[in-house]
Amino acid sequence: MLFKKELAVARDAARKAGEIQLARQSETVQTELKSDFSPVTEVDKQCEALIQKKLCNAFPQDGFFGEETGIDEGASGRRWIVDPLDGTRPYLRGIPTYSTLIALEINNEYVLGVIHFPARGETYWAARGSGAFCNNKPIHVSQTDEISQVMGSCLGIVEEAETEAGRKLLSFMREWNYAYGFMDALSYMYCASGKLDVCISLIDKPWDRAAAACIVTEAGGTYSDLSGKHTIHSSSFAVSNGRFHSDIITRFSTL
Repeated sequence: MLFKKELAVARDAARKAGEIQLARQSETVQTELKSDFSPVTEVDKQCEALIQKKLCNAFPQDGFFGEETGIDEGASGRRWIVDPLDGTRPYLRGIPTYSTLIALEINNEYVLGVIHFPARGETYWAARGSGAFCNNKPIHVSQTDEISQVMGSCLGIVEEAETEAGRKLLSFMREWNYAYGFMDALSYMYCASGKLDVCISLIDKPWDRAAAACIVTEAGGTYSDLSGKHTIHSSSFAVSNGRFHSDIITRFSTL
């Protein structure tokens, strides 16, 4: 298996971060608001420090891009992208969709992804060329190929309601069989494992997307922004089973 050591270290780091999250779940943790008004807690920061230490000790030449600590480019040409606690709001409310996200980027490709949901007892992971897994069981995207049968999820429909992207997304969703609100990284993993067919976000960040990009790809799906560009660094992000992805891009082609 490619990236065997990297995967082992990343999975261990995600699991240890999850242990912190579970242990401190019942505490009243210190919370601040960031510039985008999203909450950050001392648990976010503690988990990122732990993950960064483990990754940097194992791979000292690699770069690191963390939601809370920013970017250290490193010297190897490789970079770890980390969200230590994705879903801080659910975490504070005791909703079990929060997770830890770790990805490895090489030459703008996402070759490894780990997403650990401690409250659900689930770890999704993938490495390039090795397939995608949940708790060591292989997962695969769905076979849905008709828009009228799609079950999907979206993020940003309220925040972007008055923009062209928001209006197009709402119109597209009305053609689906059923549309859900976003469940943080769980939506992406439900797409990777065939429970959903498409997930579209208009507002999340690269650290929310990197691990999902790898896992969805290894599960047989695809990702892009809404212009069709293969990137996690855009204002939009879509993952799907790949069977109607070109139709998604066509519908948003005027953005």
